[in-house]
Amino acid sequence: MITLSVVVTVVDGGECLRRCLEALDAQAQGADIEIIVPYDQGDRTIAELARRFPRVRFHLVEDLGASAVVSLPSHAHRVIDRCRAVGLALATGKIVAMLEDRGVPAPDWCRQVVAEHDQSHAVIGGAIENGVDRAMNWALYYCDLGRYGLPRPAGPTGFLSDTNVAYKREPLASVHGSWSEQYQETTVHWALQARGHTLWFDPRLMTTQMRADIGWRRAYRERIDNARLFAETRVAAVAPWLRLVFVIGTPILPLLLLLRVARLMIRQGRSPRQMATALPLSALLVTGTAFGELLGYLAGPPRAVIEAAPRRAAAGADRGAVKS
Repeated sequence: MITLSVVVTVVDGGECLRRCLEALDAQAQGADIEIIVPYDQGDRTIAELARRFPRVRFHLVEDLGASAVVSLPSHAHRVIDRCRAVGLALATGKIVAMLEDRGVPAPDWCRQVVAEHDQSHAVIGGAIENGVDRAMNWALYYCDLGRYGLPRPAGPTGFLSDTNVAYKREPLASVHGSWSEQYQETTVHWALQARGHTLWFDPRLMTTQMRADIGWRRAYRERIDNARLFAETRVAAVAPWLRLVFVIGTPILPLLLLLRVARLMIRQGRSPRQMATALPLSALLVTGTAFGELLGYLAGPPRAVIEAAPRRAAAGADRGAVKS
């Protein structure tokens, strides 16, 4: 059996995907590692990449509708989640890991994943750093992934990112129903926790975000769509009165999120220049997060999400086919 399967999520495609695959391919040579790239037909660079990386398994996920590449409207985000589910179903490794094409794994990432899974943890997530010194990249990073930045000690956590995570095969298979159609880390991790598994963070599993240049309109729309998707998933697992609490609480969410961004930047020792340029943009982006969550709480979950969601109170939940 393959030791490690790595499913690479195509979000930006093109140069971002090439960079990620180069890092992985170098680590997979001579090792029991398979790399799987499920994709929709919107990325026209796949044929070229398939020739360049013959060891990588590219799999077209058909009948998905709108393209997942380039933009992230709500439907397209669900396309990405469907591709993730297909990738997990194709994986044959004892360990099944997931990356996003925007994140470049460290040179020892695969080795660290395998080594850390010698422990009993069912799921391990790693550190995520920003590698592009632009104000918008810093703002997006801290609004989305900054909590996974260094320094941060290893230990149990309430949240892990689907851009850098690895599962033991058997626990992942045990919650197959939570990701068989669409993978969302919130739903999958709630299901694992409901079975008694602990989410574990380890900073030695390191990736670096290398996002392409992005304008504020697209960035703002991305925050709305991601937050709406989270809120739709969240309310599938809570009582109606708690859903009302979430709606009432959204007006104060921008302030709380901006305070968290500032606290993270201070904790991680960012320079005054970085803070001065990123915080105003972050203040704008967190309003998009709040608006997206409000839309999700008001609209409620799609039926597929309702059926997949574990029935547990998610008041404290943080934002942020494999067969046995």
